[in-house]
Amino acid sequence: MPQDPAPLSSSAKLTLLWESELSKKPNGRFELIAKKPVKDLSCKQAAKILGVSPWTVSDLFRLGLLKGSKPGARRVRSDGKASNAALRLDAESVATYKDQLQTQATREHEFGPQ
Repeated sequence: MPQDPAPLSSSAKLTLLWESELSKKPNGRFELIAKKPVKDLSCKQAAKILGVSPWTVSDLFRLGLLKGSKPGARRVRSDGKASNAALRLDAESVATYKDQLQTQATREHEFGPQ
């Protein structure tokens, strides 16, 4: 007999980003409908979530703080420059990075800069 999965502890935090849609009901109210979880984000989408510029998001990716890939980059350019294919970022890594920033800001607010 399969066992139930362990419940999340009170300190566990789960963050999911969902593609959603806003629909208007006949009574004039609006309803937010979650369609599916988002797995990949563009630089602009990630920048909006993090509250920074797309250039900063690219820098965070190059520094290894955000995970992602360039799915259109098939071969090395002949001029030796980096690929100019669109960067797709892992939504989970963006959410995790944002959570880390918020935790750090909260800690600094409570205890002062460290």
